[in-house]
Amino acid sequence: MNLTEVNKQFNTYRKCLDYMEKLRWGKVVTCTKCNSNNVVAIGMHTGRFHCNACKTTFSVLSDTIFEDSKLILPKWFMLINLMLNAKMGISSKELERNVGLTYKTAWFCSHRVRCAMIDHCKTELESIIEMDETYIGGKPRLKYTKDDSNPNMSQITNKRGRGTKKTPIVGIVERKGEIVLKVIEKLTSRNLLAMLKENVKLDESIVVTDEFKSYKSFDEVVQHYTIQHSKKEYVRGAMHLNTVEGFWAIVKNSIKGSYRAISKRYLPLYLVQSAYNFNFRNYKGNLFEEFMKQALTTDKPMENYTTIKTVKETVYKQSPKC
Repeated sequence: MNLTEVNKQFNTYRKCLDYMEKLRWGKVVTCTKCNSNNVVAIGMHTGRFHCNACKTTFSVLSDTIFEDSKLILPKWFMLINLMLNAKMGISSKELERNVGLTYKTAWFCSHRVRCAMIDHCKTELESIIEMDETYIGGKPRLKYTKDDSNPNMSQITNKRGRGTKKTPIVGIVERKGEIVLKVIEKLTSRNLLAMLKENVKLDESIVVTDEFKSYKSFDEVVQHYTIQHSKKEYVRGAMHLNTVEGFWAIVKNSIKGSYRAISKRYLPLYLVQSAYNFNFRNYKGNLFEEFMKQALTTDKPMENYTTIKTVKETVYKQSPKC
């Protein structure tokens, strides 16, 4: 669905409400607290209902990413559509300009949308699996070290990747399938093996990695192939890491081209959107409707311009120990 179609079909608050009520409830409205269908409408056009069982009032927006939002629904729909169609990501400043919002509102609502994408990025992978890590962060500042033997010259050091203060990210991708991402501060064998067991069917898979030492423990639990990048080996028959490395290029280009800079705190949410776009890259149905169904079953994730839980707890559904 493109932006013109969204503006035509959902240009009023009532049209948006009717669409959301149909997606969430169908023909029978049920209470969002007790699931009772003993409810009555309050007024004709308010969109609110009263439950006679638990004596609460609610609307289709209750217990969703739209709850307690002052942004009108037509603009919500425009913002969601722009984010779904931006395969390389879209910045809050661009949403501010295109939808007509303040920067704070665009930033806040875009993160709510990303929270609704989380459960779509949970899957169990099988077959040929590629697993790799990358590092996200600004380039280290150039360090000038004066050479006493030559006072007119300086030495420049600019280390990249492992061993820097950049944030490590691990990705597991199924060949011609979906991807799972996670921010892991400590790339130990224990943490990487735990992520592998959580997301991959070990008995039905072949795992391909590079020669990073923390992957050696994979030999004990799964059929494991290692690509020797240090020896300039990049492909061995059907074994390679081109899929996951290509995905890293997409992530880094989206940061460089769209966001310019992102905070370490909210990095997991940006990765959720990247994984969502990748996993739905070949989707032939109505992606807008598919997303809205998920958004209407996602509890309110943010308030006061921050996540209710920590970002890692929100994204990974558990207390972060890595």
